[in-house]
Parts: sequence; C-alpha cells; structure tokens
Amino acid sequence: MMGDRIVRVLVVEDDDLDVTILQVALLRSVGTYQLTHASSLAEAIEASKKSDFDVIFTDLGLPDSIGLNAVEALSMASHSSAIIAMSGQDQEQLYVDAVASGADNFLCKIDLTPTAVHRCIQQSIQRIAQRNEIERLMQTNQAHKEMLEKQSQQLEQQNARLRRLYDSSRDFVNNVSHEFRTPLCVVKQYANLIADGVVGTVHDEQRRMLRVIEDRVDDLNNMVDDMLDISRHESGLLAAKRSRCSPNEVVDRVFPGLQQRASIRDVSLLFAGCDPETAIYCDAEKVSRTLINLIVNAIKFSSAGDTVTITAVVDHANHEVRFSVADQGPGIPADHQEMIFARFEQTHTSLDRSTKGVGLGLNIAKELVDLNLGSMHLTSALGKGSTFAFTVPLDEPDEVAKRFFARAVPGEAMTVFVVEPVEPNAPPEALTEIHQLLNYLIRSRDLLVRQTPSQWTIVLAADEAGCLVFLQRASEDIESINRNRPQGKLPRLQLRRHAGMVVPPPASTSKPRVETEYPVSTFVSDLTTASPECTYAL
Repeated sequence: MMGDRIVRVLVVEDDDLDVTILQVALLRSVGTYQLTHASSLAEAIEASKKSDFDVIFTDLGLPDSIGLNAVEALSMASHSSAIIAMSGQDQEQLYVDAVASGADNFLCKIDLTPTAVHRCIQQSIQRIAQRNEIERLMQTNQAHKEMLEKQSQQLEQQNARLRRLYDSSRDFVNNVSHEFRTPLCVVKQYANLIADGVVGTVHDEQRRMLRVIEDRVDDLNNMVDDMLDISRHESGLLAAKRSRCSPNEVVDRVFPGLQQRASIRDVSLLFAGCDPETAIYCDAEKVSRTLINLIVNAIKFSSAGDTVTITAVVDHANHEVRFSVADQGPGIPADHQEMIFARFEQTHTSLDRSTKGVGLGLNIAKELVDLNLGSMHLTSALGKGSTFAFTVPLDEPDEVAKRFFARAVPGEAMTVFVVEPVEPNAPPEALTEIHQLLNYLIRSRDLLVRQTPSQWTIVLAADEAGCLVFLQRASEDIESINRNRPQGKLPRLQLRRHAGMVVPPPASTSKPRVETEYPVSTFVSDLTTASPECTYAL
C-alpha cells in the first residue's frame, strides 16, 4: 500500500488514555507513522496550517466542538487529508452522519487494534487519492471543455469566413462566366462571317484556321456552361425539368454542330439511333449537355481519321435507354478510370496539350446523368479506345418514381400531390404551359411525373411547412402568369395532397443504387385511386 513511506498522522483527542491507545496501535501496526497530538479543534486547525497531514483522527466530543462540527471544520481546513471520525458509540447512523459531514471513514474506540487502525488508515488514504484523481480528471475535463469551446468558436469564425469567401468566389465565377458570353459570341460570329467570305475572299487554309477559332470558342463556351452548372448544382438550383421526349431527337439536335467540330480535326462522327417510337422521361437539355461533353471529349482524344460512334439502345429489361459514345483514342488506364470523374481531374495521354481543359466536363456530365435518374459507365482499353455510356429511364411513371426514391435520403420527409385541371378538356397548349409551370416550381430533390396529358404527380422533399411554401409560390406564379397571358387565364388547378411519408432505408445495400428495391413499384399508379388528405384549388 504505502510501502516504506512515513504516514503523518494528527490525533485530535482530549482524552490522554485514548491518545495512548491509538499511539500503541500505530506502533504495533505494520505501517510507519509519525504522530502529532492536538487536544482541541482550534489547536488541530492551527497544526494543519503548519504541516500537511495524511490522516487526521478526530474525536466527536472535543471541548471546543459539538458532535460533527469538528469533522466539518477539519474537512474544510485540510482538504487533502483523510478525516477519520472516532467515537465511543458504535452506531450505524453515527457512521452515516460522519461520512455525510465530510469524514472519509469512522472508527469506534473499542476497535482501536493495530490491524483495524492500519486498515482504516490505508482505506482512507486510498479514498483521498481516488477523490483527488477524480477532481484532477474533472479539472482536466473542464480545461478540455473550455479549450474545445474556444476552438469551436474559432472554427465557427473560420467557417463563417470560408462561407463568405465561397459565396464571393461563386459570385465571381458566375459573373465572369456570364461576362464571357458576349465577347465569345462576338468572336465566333466574326470568325464565321470571315470564313463565309462575307468581307472578302478567303482561301482554304485561312478558312481552316477560322474554323479552328470557332472550335476553340465552342470549347470556352462549354467550359462556361460547366462552371455555371457546377455553381447551380452546389447551390441546389440545378433542377431537372423532366418531360417525355425522343432519344433520337435529343441526339439529332446536337449532332450537326458536333459533326462540324469533328470535321475540323478530320474525325468522323456516326450515330445509330433506336426505335423512333421509343420515349424517355428526362430533362432533354441535361441529356444534350451530357452528350456534348462526352462527344467533345471523344473528339479531343481522337486522331485524324478516327471515328466516334454514338448509339442509343433500348434496354427493356431495365426500363431504360443506354446512350454510348465510343472513340478510338489512346484509352484510359484502369487505375485512372474512377479518378477522371472527379472535379478538375484529367488523365495524361501522349496527345498534345491542345486536348487539355479544366477537368470539369466528365464531372458535370456524371452529375447531370444522376439528375436524370440514370447512371454512367466507362469501359476502356489502352491503345483501343474508350466507351462512355449513360442511362435514362423510359417514360414509365412507376419506374421513374422507383429511381427517384432510390436516390432520396433515408429518413427524409416526402409529400405527394396529384395535380389536374378543375375543368376537363383543357386545350393542349394550356396543358403544356401547366407542365412547364410545375417543372419550374420543383427543385432538384423533387419529382414531377406526368401520368396522363392532364394529370401530374409531384413528390416534394418537404414537410408541412415546406408544402405551404410550395403552395404559396405556386399561387403567386399562377397569378403572375394570368396577368400577362394573352389567351386569358390558365385553367384552374386542383392539387390533391396525400399523406406525408418518410423515405425508407434500402432493403439491400449489395445491389447497385439504381436497382435497389423500394416498396414503390406501383407508387404512382396507386395514387389514382388513393383518397387524398386534403385538396387545394389554385
């Protein structure tokens, strides 16, 4: 226990016989003790000021103290000492009261044997050591708490500064990107006018150089689009305006401009479409942007005489169309294939520096594919070329809803509205405007599905308060449209709100994200017969 260390003991007792008995017990015990005697409380307090004692024995019947007052006074005067109360009465309640008053132990005078006294001293010293350790730990914890609070304040200040810097840099990127538009358009238009011979005869080599200028301007325009898309995505403003469209028509809209760019590099561009009757449900502009980024990337990494092949294939088993862009370029090493989808990352090839960009194209393409409820894939072989492919769901409401919920955050509140005109037989142009309005109202985490030409389902990532905000916005926007619509007011809309839900966790994490099963396989279809929670008219 204490080893060979001398234990300093103060005995506060006015009975000389009891002092002698305790002294004999200490001498006969196995410990080494140095005893000091005080016959009153005042004398004991004065002694404790002059010396540090390991243990203080105190009688409960001192001439200048009544009962437990001596324990309380000595406990306050000598906090680091173990206080042992002594009494001639062997009562359990007296022991409890003594400990409650500050004593570390209690000893009846009839038990002042060497073994009992030694054991009592050792136990009391251990309790003091434990108490001191607890106090030390509490002080350390308090110091750590204060340090963490200070660091938390510093981090909050740094975070606030970083938020200001981030907002400032984002605004700068947005402003600069928008300011780039006008001069880039002017450069391209003048280059085009000169190449077409509007201001004089141009020979073939000059025309080729002017087409290169147009090509590089298109590169810059794509970079501007990428930067703006990333800024909108990070701000939560990059929403998907999904509707029914033809995959072949989406490619046809961007093909001529890309074919011209490919011809400048002596690269051939081929497109193999799918069944013309096929319909997908997506934001056509986002699919076009994805195709442009992938095809431009393929052209950049192709050599003169190469062919870039674009295909659109229907996968009925997975209810989707798979767009592919295949090149005959240098290929991508296996250890770089994941990295190239990260922002500002590019793989290194033997091609010249003209292929370098800012490393945003593939990153934003992957974000746009995810926004369209699809997935992106890459297959590549060194020396043989690469194929970038992405999927878009077919125009099947339940499949679209399934993919939407597969991407929702587990535990997120969702509210469902079914929207339709109050009066039947609304004109087709009015229904088109309603669809455009609803697409404008939703955010990136919401879903709009057009079940029939005159009925829509909206899934809002919102609770009760968020729904009220949505309804207020819808009311204000409809009022604004009606004031300026030449054909008169839009048909009145009925919004049937169904019971809110919470996104369930996926049943299995081993499946690919888009294939994870949720209990929503007939989610949209079931709403046509479900009873609404309440109905709104706008």
